[in-house]
Amino acid sequence: MTGSPGGTTRPEETPAGITTRDILVLFLPLAATSTMMSVSTPVINAGLARLPHPEINLAAFGLAFTLGIFLESPVFSLQQAVVAWYGGKGPLRPLVSFALGVGILVMAWEGAIAFTPAAPFILQRLLGADRELTGPAVHALRLSILFPPLVAVRSVYQAVLITRRRATPIAVGTFVRLVFLALCVFLVMPRLGWEGPAVAVAALAGAVLVETFYTIAVTLRTVEVDRGGSPAQTAGRKLRGRVLFLVPLAWTMTLSTLTNPLINAFIARAEDPKVGLAVFSVVASLVWFMASSVLRYSSITIALGTNPANRARLRSFLWRFVGGLCTGILLVVLTPARDLLLQGLIGLTPELARRAHLPLILLSLQPLVAGFIAYNQGALTRS
Repeated sequence: MTGSPGGTTRPEETPAGITTRDILVLFLPLAATSTMMSVSTPVINAGLARLPHPEINLAAFGLAFTLGIFLESPVFSLQQAVVAWYGGKGPLRPLVSFALGVGILVMAWEGAIAFTPAAPFILQRLLGADRELTGPAVHALRLSILFPPLVAVRSVYQAVLITRRRATPIAVGTFVRLVFLALCVFLVMPRLGWEGPAVAVAALAGAVLVETFYTIAVTLRTVEVDRGGSPAQTAGRKLRGRVLFLVPLAWTMTLSTLTNPLINAFIARAEDPKVGLAVFSVVASLVWFMASSVLRYSSITIALGTNPANRARLRSFLWRFVGGLCTGILLVVLTPARDLLLQGLIGLTPELARRAHLPLILLSLQPLVAGFIAYNQGALTRS
């Protein structure tokens, strides 16, 4: 039987229980994907730290990036939703159209902030930024409106690959994105002479565009596999069901991304705000990197958590992994390797690196928190 648009449909029986190998087949590529995605911000920070006026560039980019992530956050829930709705075969056009509609709505919402006096008001009055930081942050935020439709479409095709147990192409696409971004940041950005934060956002948008096209091309060539549906699959069959299903997930994402803007607002009102914001921008990106490997565990739980035994195995695997990960992180942040990371790789001055020591140590257990949230969110979303 011919499917759409994945070619031949291959029915496959769902096994009674999953093995560690089943988890690793999905987990390793998705963990690598999230880790490479999280490297994007440190790469950008490393490029900005080597430009003139690094404190201003890092602080302005940090403000624009965290505010942009908050405004774009509803689209981040689409991958989990599509994994729950899609059983591995069937037409993709309704899902793509719905996701693109969500992306356009979020883009309009972000544009209504970025291109009006609302952006300076938020940056200055709510987040406490001064005028020197507001200008470059607003310019970067305006370019950020490119992300919602790109991320929305990419999320659908990545979710389809996950349901078909083809996670490796997702990792390859993210690697292509990271290489493109690094080339832009280190070879193009220093030669343009433009505002660093705006060029950094433009480079990241171009990298996501390349990744999205790659993901679409690979997905359309994969074989459909009937994995069976989750209890949530019926919600994805009609527009009303999709909206009602997505709204709580989107709201959760929005609340979770509010943390960094709130921290920025506190730092901007403290002593020496430019240095504080620059340091937090670097620390936040490193924390995201530390927790990145488990950020997509929710999608794995949705896809594989078909019964209580499978969910117990998923929990056991997760706690073993994050325990080892946190041990490795502590060995870095509590030893001289910490300064090698902050000064040698990121390019911070000794003073900025010293300011980053304590928050980096305090946040070294973030993978435990991220893993707990990801697993339970996946279990709830599937049900």
